[in-house]
Amino acid sequence: MKPLIYYPSFEPPNEIWLKFALIYFKEFRPIIPYTRENIVSDSFKQIRNETNLINPINPGYNEGVEASIKARNEVEGIMLNPYERSHHFKQVNVIRKFQNEKNWNYELFAEKFSNEWGQYIIRNGMGRETNNGLEMSEELAFIFMSYLASEIAYLEDTAIITDNNAFDNFTNSKRMNHISTVKRNSFAKGIINLMVPQDLSQIPIKNLVKFRNDNIDQINAFNAELDNVEQKIGDGYNERDFIKSYNEIYSDYNRKVISQGIGLLSIPLSIFTMIMNPLTSSISNIKDIMGMLGIAYGGQYTLSKGLVDIENNRNCKKYLTSLQRLQ
Repeated sequence: MKPLIYYPSFEPPNEIWLKFALIYFKEFRPIIPYTRENIVSDSFKQIRNETNLINPINPGYNEGVEASIKARNEVEGIMLNPYERSHHFKQVNVIRKFQNEKNWNYELFAEKFSNEWGQYIIRNGMGRETNNGLEMSEELAFIFMSYLASEIAYLEDTAIITDNNAFDNFTNSKRMNHISTVKRNSFAKGIINLMVPQDLSQIPIKNLVKFRNDNIDQINAFNAELDNVEQKIGDGYNERDFIKSYNEIYSDYNRKVISQGIGLLSIPLSIFTMIMNPLTSSISNIKDIMGMLGIAYGGQYTLSKGLVDIENNRNCKKYLTSLQRLQ
């Protein structure tokens, strides 16, 4: 899974989302202008500095202009027929909310949008200028940030992600959410909830930072294994099926060896025991063992792809075991 573009804010306001990201995501990229990188919480700074989870992305000029054009067109469409499209925001007439100063509680930084967008918002009485940019309603800011995140994701060839589900009707109507990404994240959360012995909210951030740094190879393997089952998610394959499959990891190894045309009986018991030993955890070690048997052609090991798969299986099994000890 490629790094996801996070929006609408600099950091998740809900710490639970961030804790989940620490033990599952390979990386996520919040949209933070270079000049604003210090406007985040201490815990967010800690995670950014001590792990490889957070990689902020600076919005470029072109992305800001394109997002401004699309957001303006969206708002103009709503203004033309507010009663038809306000249900996306669970309102009868969302324009009234846009124009009510009491709702202007979200600040959009000037580095993210074009001057034309700013002038349009002020001219139509939907926001006010601040020292940093614009103040407007959360709904209006979400529209803009959805388009900005989508523009950046298009250039990065990835998907967008948010922890704000209040406006799912809007993002779904615009086909901004990748359904496969939503299902995958829900599936991963289900696995983690089944395996972690206590409520994630009760586990300190520092413990999760240590868990991530100690288990980064296993987290990467978990993501690789989710890639393998992504097509099955939603077709009756559930989280318990995924967990159960790792109780059969060694029989799966046997099948891979056989599929390469190498009879298990041709491998000495002592060598086979070494391969199956959980302490033999690196591909290079297993390759060395297989090399002792002379199982190579033209300098290339016939099991190279199979060995990668087995390594991911083993590390994913370790990851699930580690989750059971997380506290």
